[in-house]
Amino acid sequence: MKKKISRKKSEFLSYFDLWDAFKKPGCPICTLVERFSFRFLDALLYERVNDPGTRVRLRESLGFCNWHAWKASEVSNCALGLGIIYEDILNRIAERLKKVHNSFPILSRVPFLLKLFRQKRAVVAHSPLGPIGRCPACQHVRFFEKLYLEALLDYIPEADFERQFNHSAGICFAHLVETVEKFPQHKNLPLLIKKQTEKFESLRKEVAEFVRKQDFQYADEPRGSEVDSWKRALEMVVGKREIFSIQMDRVRLEDEQPLNHFPMISGEKEPPEEAAKGNFQDVIEKLKFENEKWRRKYEGLREEYTKESSRASSLHYIAWKTTEDNKTLKLNLAGANAEARLCAEHVERLNKEVERLREFLKKQS
Repeated sequence: MKKKISRKKSEFLSYFDLWDAFKKPGCPICTLVERFSFRFLDALLYERVNDPGTRVRLRESLGFCNWHAWKASEVSNCALGLGIIYEDILNRIAERLKKVHNSFPILSRVPFLLKLFRQKRAVVAHSPLGPIGRCPACQHVRFFEKLYLEALLDYIPEADFERQFNHSAGICFAHLVETVEKFPQHKNLPLLIKKQTEKFESLRKEVAEFVRKQDFQYADEPRGSEVDSWKRALEMVVGKREIFSIQMDRVRLEDEQPLNHFPMISGEKEPPEEAAKGNFQDVIEKLKFENEKWRRKYEGLREEYTKESSRASSLHYIAWKTTEDNKTLKLNLAGANAEARLCAEHVERLNKEVERLREFLKKQS
């Protein structure tokens, strides 16, 4: 039996996942949802296809939703796993269709009897045909999506985390709406809304600049970062493509639980010994968390130092090159001055020779 990961560790993992996602373009929550979807499907197809519990859930949901079904087709060596799953699903669909067919009155199933008794419409009590469960990938990812939104609110006032967030595109409006709906009383919600308002306004100005430059009067102006602003605006309003699919959007709050042995929070009371171990483990995880934060801060400072050192080296080189160029110019100027003096002396000698010739000509005449 796999050990459950503590709440503290889940929070800390969320912190660093968000930290890394801030460096990528677009909404960081959408990026993480997409990443977790692929990881879940990869793990399921690789090692859990024949797990009885997994198969039961897949039968109830009739496999994956449209988005996750096609996402699963992108997993390496997915053919066998998907073949096993959907052979079973097709068998289940056939069983349900048979039950639906048998639920019709016999008159409606035998055209001759229907015509004989002139019965045009029969009352039918259909058996369930569609899915009776939710897409397991949607349900799993939705749990972590909520975890990341809460972590974002918890750590947004922290200086280093805030700086990373400020360098990102911010979260999309769809995820901001979810944050407001799920955590309306969170003390850091006003700060997040303020920062998101600033980011949306900045993006709006870029889109306005893009629209302005489409006018033929300004067509010759150079293009800048606003070139793809319309596409970024689309993503920041509705989220990344397919993230907010129908099933993802309809998962109820009480359904938001992970469906495998990924990090989860247990609501069961533990024995005192286990609780003590859990508290001690939380302390260890917190120390690891703080250590990782300081390590990342050190790496960030080292990266900045490397950039500044490189910049300083460039400036030193420019200064040295300027000094050398100045010396060269001085030498060239000295050479030019010496040449000018020689030319002046030569001109002076020529002028004297001309005067001498004029005197000679006068005497001859």
